[in-house]
Amino acid sequence: MIDSHASPDVIGQMVVRVVRRLTRQLLADMNRTPETRELTWPQFRTVSYLSEREYRASELAAALEIGRSTLTSVSNGLVRHGLIEREHDLAGDRRGVLLRLTPDGRALHTLLQARAVSGVAAMLSSASPAECNALAIGLAALERGMNCREQFSSDPAEEEH
Repeated sequence: MIDSHASPDVIGQMVVRVVRRLTRQLLADMNRTPETRELTWPQFRTVSYLSEREYRASELAAALEIGRSTLTSVSNGLVRHGLIEREHDLAGDRRGVLLRLTPDGRALHTLLQARAVSGVAAMLSSASPAECNALAIGLAALERGMNCREQFSSDPAEEEH
């Protein structure tokens, strides 16, 4: 039973525990999908970010919070699988690299996104409408808090690196 007046610390512990298990479940579901071409979690995260827009390699490495050499390794596999492409000839930036999804990469992301959503929906199938509503309200509050935190934690000095 969950205390209806749980503190933010207790809720935080629950979120961390659930997110960890949810991530493992989503990765397992992804790995059971034949079309994944044996993607790793870092590769899936890269495809997810690139589904939003094109990124310069340095910008994507920062967004993923990984080193540039790690991004190179991750993206090499994605290029081999035909899921992303690199553009090297950027105007005014000889060393810059732009990464983008290929049509195959976009199709795979769409498929995996749909499977992830249906997997989460299946996990919620035993939840009552009131529980689903409460979860939606809680997730909206969490997302709002993350947006505020991102907005106020942007340090111009950090963005230059």
